Amino acid sequence: MTRFYSGRLFVSLLAILIALASNSASSQINLTLTTVTGSFVAEVGWQIVNTGTNVVYNCEPFAGTMQNNVTLSVPAGTYQLRGWDSYGDGWNGCSVTIKYQLSGILLVNAATLPAIGTGVTCAKTMACPGPTATCDTRQILSTFTVVPPCLVPTISANPLSQKICVGSPVTFSVTTNMTNGTFEWRKNGVTLVKNTSNTYTIPAVTLADAGSYDVIVADNCNPAIAFKQSTAAVLTVAESPKIVTQPISSKVICENANDTLRVRATGTDVTYQWRVNGSNISGATSADYILNNMDNTKDGTYDCVVSGYCSPSVTSTSSQLTAAMRPRFTSQPNNQDVCPGTPATIAVVATGLNLEYQWYKDGAIIPDAINPTYTIAKYSYNNNGQYYCAVKSNIPNPNNCQLTVQSRQVKLTGFPAPTITTHPTSTDVCVGSRLSLQVVAQGSGISYQWFKNGVAIPNSDVSELLLTSVTPATTGDYSVRVTAVCGLNVTSNVAKVTAIAKPTFIAQPTAKTLTVGDKLELTVNATDVRSIQWKKNDQPIQGATSATYVIEKVGKGDAGYYNAVVTNPCGGASSAYSNVVVNDQVVPTPALELSTQSIDFGEIPVGYDKTLLVSGLIKNVGTAPLLVSGMTIMPSDFTISNAPALPLTLAPGQTADVTLKAAPTAKGALTGSLSIASNSPSNPTATVALAAAYVLRYDHAATEDFGTVLTDASLDRCIAVTNTSAVNITIEQATFTGANAGQFAVTTTLPLAIAAGQSADLCVKFTPGSRAQRQLH
Repeated sequence: MTRFYSGRLFVSLLAILIALASNSASSQINLTLTTVTGSFVAEVGWQIVNTGTNVVYNCEPFAGTMQNNVTLSVPAGTYQLRGWDSYGDGWNGCSVTIKYQLSGILLVNAATLPAIGTGVTCAKTMACPGPTATCDTRQILSTFTVVPPCLVPTISANPLSQKICVGSPVTFSVTTNMTNGTFEWRKNGVTLVKNTSNTYTIPAVTLADAGSYDVIVADNCNPAIAFKQSTAAVLTVAESPKIVTQPISSKVICENANDTLRVRATGTDVTYQWRVNGSNISGATSADYILNNMDNTKDGTYDCVVSGYCSPSVTSTSSQLTAAMRPRFTSQPNNQDVCPGTPATIAVVATGLNLEYQWYKDGAIIPDAINPTYTIAKYSYNNNGQYYCAVKSNIPNPNNCQLTVQSRQVKLTGFPAPTITTHPTSTDVCVGSRLSLQVVAQGSGISYQWFKNGVAIPNSDVSELLLTSVTPATTGDYSVRVTAVCGLNVTSNVAKVTAIAKPTFIAQPTAKTLTVGDKLELTVNATDVRSIQWKKNDQPIQGATSATYVIEKVGKGDAGYYNAVVTNPCGGASSAYSNVVVNDQVVPTPALELSTQSIDFGEIPVGYDKTLLVSGLIKNVGTAPLLVSGMTIMPSDFTISNAPALPLTLAPGQTADVTLKAAPTAKGALTGSLSIASNSPSNPTATVALAAAYVLRYDHAATEDFGTVLTDASLDRCIAVTNTSAVNITIEQATFTGANAGQFAVTTTLPLAIAAGQSADLCVKFTPGSRAQRQLH
């Protein structure tokens, strides 16, 4: 058979991850199958067979295309990948790879069918779905085993918070998919018990058992990582009710007055039921029982039955109540909604004798509000609250009670400002297209006014601002003011609108000729760009979405034609193509370079030497290792005090430091040289010129005559020392020599600083010990 290869497409390997699936109820494990297409896709076929159950989980028939990036869901077991070729000459570059979908662990790596031979006919046919038996062991491309993962347990039902009476039992439980592991029950983070039970029971609860309970579920497959902590369940310990404060035994209450019977009790979830003459009072279910509008119909014996979450109930002692008459209201105040900044008035009308009035807000006295009518001249939100008026009949009373009644409590509320629930959003919009900006607001009697750059837009009094044809002038900051009743208003967030057009290029990439290892950098610039995609040979480059595309070190395979496609909502455009040519590198060679051609130690005072560290003196500026074989310095007044051991090898770009020392022996100028020998083809030897000046920076008289000095006396004389140099100097030490040196001493404090061109005295004391002529240096 004649085979034609021209025009065939060869597809590169697509590496697609496969891993273990999550531990589902069906115990299936997810794998991913990827393929590489070879020369003759239509001849390729395979089956994935479970060797234990002989079930086929994937089958590729002879066809024109191959499966790729396929997810397989299989149970744990051992599997074979079996291959067929309809022609019998192998897969010609086709391959199959299988991995765990979650972890990416490889099970089958690029398996392919080798050429078996045209005589093996069963290798040419197969059935999909199979299984189809193989006739040649080479058809078994891979045998692999799939195992379930060790995963963190899941908790489907956490322990529940509970309220339990003292002495009662309580049980916490957890529901999990774990089948083999431990349960670590904890209270307030402290371990109570660690066992294999998914429940924890306290037989008889005490107050000390109250707290936060949770459980750590750990699978025995790997407890160190395969564990899950439940949410916390709060245990509340409840107590039976107990009365600690009894109601008053008896009381006289003025007619229509309000009064309160009080009882106080401890316990959990305490409830109250007040009774009069043994019958329950409807709605009297708090610790305080308020009697409103007291009159003689309410006379009687009162008590309170206190119940709780836990039994038994307890009954308070009784209280005997008697009414005294008080004023009556004929007109009550009403709730009001008020525009801020306007007056608000509430009033009462009452009958009775010698009436006195007092208004209250939120239970507190309003100063000077002592009339039947209370007016707020200019209402503000601070005036929002609950109001009532207390009216007292200031009349004689045999029981000396205050005959006071309270009006109904009314609510005064300032109309609220409108609120915006949906603000207009910033957007790009194409020139010539339609623009819609919308606002959603809540409030009473709402109206709208749109603004651009802070200026009102005429005829824009609706919730949607619609521009039918956008122009460049449309660009700007848009907002809307929402106004409600009372003129209250709120302004939306600013929506930045940018009118854009199809991108046009400002700068385009240019052709590049590079050497292997060079850096490639291509740049594009265009107007109104919102996205960029670089391409090579008209194929998108993954991740290349910036204005600059860089390859730090190019290879031969990076040669080609590059362009950038820039887009925005209005359209896109392609840049010019950049023809990138990559040439081979030249043969690497070392090259010696010195950081300086000369080193000047400057002036060195007589009696001193000078050391210089020359950082990076020797440098390899070539492309291959540089071998430094020798360093020679002359004359002997110059020495190398510190340098790397020779021979020295420097990698390309690497440098070496050298420390030099100048110690002249004669005053005057001193010159020399340092020579470096290497394997650099272009300059095997490099030389640094050395220079120094050995100078005496001061001058003084050659002799100083102390004359005749008595043996029992001493004499001080001073020697003028002149700084003859252009720099400041310091006399650090003066030394006497000679047989009589011990009879002379320096009296000037050292060190002695002398400025450039200046003089200073160095004073000496002479103390002779016997008669004779003395001389020293």
